Amino acid sequence: MTAAKRLVYILLALILSACAPSAPPQRAPLEPTAATPVEDETTIGTQVYGRVVDGATNSPVSYAFVQAKNHRGVTVTVFSDADGNFSIPDLAADTYIVSSHSFGYLNALPQEIALITSTPVQVELSLSVAPDTRSLVSGAEWLSMLPDNTQTRQFILDCQGCHQLGWIRNVRNGWPTQDQWEVSIRKMLSFYGPQSGFPIIGPVNVEELAAWLVEYLNEDTLPPPPLPIAPEAATVRITEYDFPGAGPHDLVLDANGQVVITGMFSHNMYSLDPLTGEFTRFDLKPNANPRALEIDAKGNWWIVFGSPMQLAYMDPNTGDFDVHSIGMYAHSIAIDAQGHAWANGHFLANPGKVVAVDPRDGSQRSFDVPDNNVHNLAGLPISYDLRVDADGMIWVSELNWNRMYKLDPQTGEVAYYELPNDTSGPRRFELDAAGNLWIPQFSGGRLAMFDPRTESFTEWDVPTPNAEPYVVKVDHQRGLVWIGYAAGNRVASFDPRTERFVEYLLPTAFALIRHMAIDEASGDVWVSYHHVPTAQDKIVRLQIFS
Repeated sequence: MTAAKRLVYILLALILSACAPSAPPQRAPLEPTAATPVEDETTIGTQVYGRVVDGATNSPVSYAFVQAKNHRGVTVTVFSDADGNFSIPDLAADTYIVSSHSFGYLNALPQEIALITSTPVQVELSLSVAPDTRSLVSGAEWLSMLPDNTQTRQFILDCQGCHQLGWIRNVRNGWPTQDQWEVSIRKMLSFYGPQSGFPIIGPVNVEELAAWLVEYLNEDTLPPPPLPIAPEAATVRITEYDFPGAGPHDLVLDANGQVVITGMFSHNMYSLDPLTGEFTRFDLKPNANPRALEIDAKGNWWIVFGSPMQLAYMDPNTGDFDVHSIGMYAHSIAIDAQGHAWANGHFLANPGKVVAVDPRDGSQRSFDVPDNNVHNLAGLPISYDLRVDADGMIWVSELNWNRMYKLDPQTGEVAYYELPNDTSGPRRFELDAAGNLWIPQFSGGRLAMFDPRTESFTEWDVPTPNAEPYVVKVDHQRGLVWIGYAAGNRVASFDPRTERFVEYLLPTAFALIRHMAIDEASGDVWVSYHHVPTAQDKIVRLQIFS
């Protein structure tokens, strides 16, 4: 085993015992090696169809998940209709495991089928009623058992950014005792508390927090069922690709329709061809820690290397590669109209910092961001997402300090805008064509729109309470705002014209969505799942049909 592989395995072992990504040690500037293709698949248009039934009554099960997974780790999911019927067309030639599941039922017995011709194959899938549904709900339903107050919102901010709450009960086969909670909380503080190298958790009273959790989360606690699936949300085809690396963080669509992904913990980059299902790996030296990603107008990749405190500039066609040391652990990156790359310091305070890099000569501009902590909030501000508007203004969300700020690069002036409700947790936001900011309130459970002209916020509660809105992207072609949740196993669309949400349920448990991209041509929605400790990392495509 090479030293590089040993480092990767050590890091992954740490992930399995933690609740958030720890920063790997710094290394020298990084260079890519040759791209490596991972597999492809050939489509022959084969169809699987059939019916999902309740095994006890033979009655149809409406809007159940039906999945076909091949040996390459590609899973295609559709829903049964109101009569229990389903059809999965356009499957590649392969052997598939076909299965079904639905809330309130145990999973159907999987069936192996071989698709070697274009002849459709029929199957019937039988479900049996689950005696206990508590292991089937998402983190959002468990969070609804906690009080609707500031303490719960702070708990979400501190402890729910990396895994869903129900995961803890499932892996333990029951809720922890108070002593067990205290051990876990202290462990998390050692990794990610105020005195750690990755201080995303603020000051915590361990005994009080453990007692509070035991009061509301115990074996007498019965969470509500998830919201039912709307018929219009069942007209979707979901394709999940098992990610061949580790820790997919950001994904972006390039001009050729390829999906480019950062492998944060496997320290490499990937591109996925949606037509073939083929991944291509771009190897980096160990401990690159690539997390944020943007593609400039020329098709070059700008990548945040977290722990090495660098921005990397890469031409994927030639392999040309430049690395710029910026002296801070950056979180996000954005490209302005002149091609400059902007990044924000994730853990910096007193002052915060924003840096711009000019790719032509590598020159940098650095801007200090005053704290202006008017409410004396505990912990760091946790500078999070960064975007550049059409006027060249730099917008940044501060996750822990509940606000957005605007930096004017011409004057260096900073203006702050607090969200209307406390402890809302603004996370990965997006700008629309009119210059409005669409902001997911991670711990507040709302979608917000900020109008810079009137300096006013408008808010909407998302349909699933405590779903932890994590990332927002705008489909400019269709005028829709898309939201990826961390806790609800769902994505949602919002139409600002009608103020109507539609939530699309995802087939994978603990589907914590890190990032999202919209294919403007087709309207397809792409997301990445990355749950820590890891469930299966996946890259996911939602194709919405009317």
